Amino acid sequence: MIAALILAAGKTEKRDSFEPQKDVGTIPAIQRIVKVFQRAGIERIVIVCNEDDVATEKNAARMNAVFLRNHRDAEMLDNVKKGLLYLEDKCEAALITHVDIPLFSVETVRALSLSEKPVSIPSFEGTAGHPILIRSAYFPTIVSYAGVGGLAGAVEASGLERCFVEVDDKGILTNVHYEDNYQTLLAGHSLASLYPDVRIRLAKEKPFYGAGPHQLLMLIDETGSLSEACRQMGISYNKGRSIVALIEQQLGFAAIEGKAGGRAGGYSALTNEGRELMHSYVRFCAEANQSINDIFEKHFR
Repeated sequence: MIAALILAAGKTEKRDSFEPQKDVGTIPAIQRIVKVFQRAGIERIVIVCNEDDVATEKNAARMNAVFLRNHRDAEMLDNVKKGLLYLEDKCEAALITHVDIPLFSVETVRALSLSEKPVSIPSFEGTAGHPILIRSAYFPTIVSYAGVGGLAGAVEASGLERCFVEVDDKGILTNVHYEDNYQTLLAGHSLASLYPDVRIRLAKEKPFYGAGPHQLLMLIDETGSLSEACRQMGISYNKGRSIVALIEQQLGFAAIEGKAGGRAGGYSALTNEGRELMHSYVRFCAEANQSINDIFEKHFR
């Protein structure tokens, strides 16, 4: 599985902050990037933001992203390292970008995803851009780098083989913080074309299981903690507890088990029934989405 790492914070030599809330078209930059990754089939998306950045979490709420937080003075490379450490055992590779370059296309993401080189970089007319794909086997090399030059410096110093993937996509170079003419790219951008956006939920007397509850169970399974899963999703513990309670009420069985914290610490884990619910939902959505796309092509193309 390929993941995406979006940097919504981090200081560089040129600037002290990014603008994840800046409208690009009719939606904020952070939403545009998440949507492009999701349309390209990237399901695990991690956003690194400042520890007090409520606005980014709000704008990306319910988009099934994981939020990691770092202190406001962190360098951009420190935020890259934080994201790679989180993802190192959860994916085969990560696509890395920051929010000021939100106009790369779905086709570019798919082209990079096909590369099996240690580092793959998109190129438009000979100029390299974003996002950059790094295979997970080489995450430790980047994380251990202590020199200057940010991610580019880490990649160059590592000596890792780089593959430049030529794409017909000026969006890989377009920084909306510095360029005023990016509006001309919007008409031809991936999100300018019509596509089906269908949310699949399971229901009995009440709808109780969809993308959000599914992500919560997945994170509980990974972290062993309901509170940590809620923190990564950017929701309150009470909200997470109510989601689990509704699942259990509607299905009539326990989805998670565990014990409260104490000297030995608490834990949460999925029950066998909860894990089977999660796996069945994944399989169902994969088949349903394929059928939905086929029906969409029939009626809208």
